[in-house]
Amino acid sequence: MIIETGANGFNLLIPLLSFSVNVTFQAFLFRSRSCGLLKSEYIGFTLGLVLLLSLQLSLHPMLPELTLDALAIVIVNLLIFCGLSYCYFHFINLCTTARRIRLVRDLFASPSGLTLDQILENYNAQDMLSKRIQRLLNSGQIVEQNGRYFASKHLVLFAAWLMVILKFIFLGKGSEYD
Repeated sequence: MIIETGANGFNLLIPLLSFSVNVTFQAFLFRSRSCGLLKSEYIGFTLGLVLLLSLQLSLHPMLPELTLDALAIVIVNLLIFCGLSYCYFHFINLCTTARRIRLVRDLFASPSGLTLDQILENYNAQDMLSKRIQRLLNSGQIVEQNGRYFASKHLVLFAAWLMVILKFIFLGKGSEYD
């Protein structure tokens, strides 16, 4: 059956255009030092999502009369955009936070190589945990009260639980320790 939406070709471009806006704004915000990495990723995603929904609404302005075919296109475009954005989010975080990638970069940057003691000095678990806690405190994702740490933003907690659920669904593991 042919879908009569009036803009079939444009419908195919909507998630790609929206994803391009996501990437462009995220890169601009982070490089201009307007905000931190995570916040720039959230803002880029939000702007791309707003564009996607706006374009979809402009193609289908009569929501009560929205056909099942048109609704399917909106849902598929939303899934494509979210999938691309999810991959981009993890690509950015992999490039900036993965210890294996950082270790290989450090080894590459040291023409004479590094000894195991030098590597262990740079990758001290206590130091890494302290830095991670400080980043979480600085971003407001956790708070410290009387020497105890608490999650402070429910969106981050929701994202953490969502990652555990997705990891279980797709990988059969509940955590990185399984």
